[in-house]
Amino acid sequence: MKGPIEFYFMQTCHTRVVFRCSSLSIFLIIAFLCEPILFAQKIESVYINEFESGKTIYTITNRTYTLDETTYHFLNEVTRDSALTYLKITFYQPDSLNIKIIAPETFLHEITEKKEDWLLFIHGDSKTFEQAVMRGYDIQHLHKINVIVFSWPTKDPNYNGIKNFKNSKMNVLKSLDHFEGLLTFIEEFRQSNAAFSNDKKLSLFIHSLGNSYLENLVKESRNNAYQDFIFENVVLNAAAVNQEGHDKWVEGLSFQENIYITSNRRDFNLKGVHIFTKDGKQLGEKVLAPIAQNADYIQFTEAVGFRTPTGTTHTYFIGEVADESHTIKQFYTELFHGKKIDLNDKKRFIKREDGVGYDIIF
Repeated sequence: MKGPIEFYFMQTCHTRVVFRCSSLSIFLIIAFLCEPILFAQKIESVYINEFESGKTIYTITNRTYTLDETTYHFLNEVTRDSALTYLKITFYQPDSLNIKIIAPETFLHEITEKKEDWLLFIHGDSKTFEQAVMRGYDIQHLHKINVIVFSWPTKDPNYNGIKNFKNSKMNVLKSLDHFEGLLTFIEEFRQSNAAFSNDKKLSLFIHSLGNSYLENLVKESRNNAYQDFIFENVVLNAAAVNQEGHDKWVEGLSFQENIYITSNRRDFNLKGVHIFTKDGKQLGEKVLAPIAQNADYIQFTEAVGFRTPTGTTHTYFIGEVADESHTIKQFYTELFHGKKIDLNDKKRFIKREDGVGYDIIF
């Protein structure tokens, strides 16, 4: 293994990476060479041992699926059907999921019966169906919020690392109609639930590559159908989309009250994207002017930065960082419950001198 690593590293350093050969970049290159499934999330759930049996989570998916006797298998393929699949999923200890396909009308009725705050969660790359669901359970458990998971195909067993990432980006383009259908359904949920007319909130949380759905929705002018108010908060979290030009499409969003964009300049995963693909700096990595005038920017570089395990530099709304930092956990809990963040709270945020948002304090 030593020979190939030295060979490819020297070859790489004769290209553009030579300009980035900090200790982090060297570690990044070696990690990519030695671990082809870098983006894979190997842990099924952070808080699984704390879950109560019988807990339900509602999920919408555009994955194809098969039925083997009594078990559904959701695949890494975009369904050719224009209709989405609506699921009621129940967790049983130690690690079982009871999956039930229900009619959209039943799904809408059941979630409308819960007169509480709600969060629509769209995950990032390299998630199986089960991993996406369990990530939704983690958010629901830690932040005490009702979660609707949108699970889309992002983990092809035939691809690893960057090839899988590129395939997932293509799946976004294949399924913009499904994303529109999702938004239309959520808009109906907003209008039909009287609790939202009182004090209950509905927010959208999009992590990593999932933000490509929003980006392409606006760039293809499909956002024109969604001018009415749907979400209190829209959170573009560690977005795996190009930073350059983001201001234009973000300013095209109008179905929300607030937009929050998070970033970490030491995000290990996003550095990998811009070094090993043709993509530029990622929005969730480094934000430069011009910035969107309808968004607030929160930087996690000082609070999170680079650390191991490297996944914590990209996912800090649950797990180690959120467990250790009350400020960061509180930040996400407030976002998910539709609250407007008090960025003037100097115990939690420091206004950046470069004019690009705020640093969050650990």
